[in-house]
Amino acid sequence: MEVIVWWAPIAWAVASLAVVALVVWRVRVAHRKSHDRLPVAHADRLTALPAYRRALAAYRAMVAGFVLLVVVLLALTAVLTARPATVTLSNPELHNRDIVLCLDVSGSMIAYDQAVLDVFDTLTTEFTGERISLVVFNASAVTYFPLTNDYGYISQQLDRLGTEFENEDPSYFDGTLLGNGSSLVGDGLASCVTRFDRADDERSRSVILVTDNIIAGEQIFTLPQAAALAVDRDVRVYGINPGDSAAKDYLREYAVEFEKAMTDSGGGYYPLEDPQVVPAVVESIEAEQAAVIPGAPLITRTEHPEGFVVAAFIALGGLLLLAWRLKR
Repeated sequence: MEVIVWWAPIAWAVASLAVVALVVWRVRVAHRKSHDRLPVAHADRLTALPAYRRALAAYRAMVAGFVLLVVVLLALTAVLTARPATVTLSNPELHNRDIVLCLDVSGSMIAYDQAVLDVFDTLTTEFTGERISLVVFNASAVTYFPLTNDYGYISQQLDRLGTEFENEDPSYFDGTLLGNGSSLVGDGLASCVTRFDRADDERSRSVILVTDNIIAGEQIFTLPQAAALAVDRDVRVYGINPGDSAAKDYLREYAVEFEKAMTDSGGGYYPLEDPQVVPAVVESIEAEQAAVIPGAPLITRTEHPEGFVVAAFIALGGLLLLAWRLKR
């Protein structure tokens, strides 16, 4: 047990001594003035009476109890002000998995972007301890937020991007139109694969790529080449295709290439309309064998005011009772 505000008892002690000194001084002044009053003859007969002595003893006991309770209450107040607490040191374990969410924000994906963000938001609630990043791409790629395990921040950023989609705010396009064409999926995936840090650490690295694979323009990397780059860097790629549905057979050619590239990378492929897409992706990523790494030491202070508060209320109740009896 230790106190958080260590100087609080010292401050209370100094203040209490100052008050006591002031009271003693006032009593002495009042005592000196009492010599000017008229004496009462034969007062010793009154003070010798047994009833008087019992009353005086009871009065002195109540005064002593009152003073004692005041001291106890002040001590308890000082302790509560000092905030007693226990301190524990722990070393939390973190999952050494890094996940980059790779989102195609080209024109053909606009109709799906909000649904995709809902999938991402669901994914973040499924993970515990993993670091997550979001990269958006069209002709070029932009890191919307870097790898972090601050899930409150991640949710806030996803909500912000969703609002931009909903309001048709062009801000989410910033920095994504610097290439020759649009929806350059191979270049987007290659950019996402290079977003991982701590290259020397033994970590599980995954990319969740969301695109319909409809390419318009000249790419530096084709999708199979980007998937091969992922294999070289020991990164698994999981593809989610909003354009893969029975109603869109004309996109089947793009879906086939997409699925093959994903399976070649050691990852997986999922149509967005598949209701099992989220648990399937999470299960696949969590199935990867990865050692748990120790996190930064965490100091936890837990305050324990309960017993002192109860004692203070009891002392206060006794103080009020004695004050009432003394007043009578």
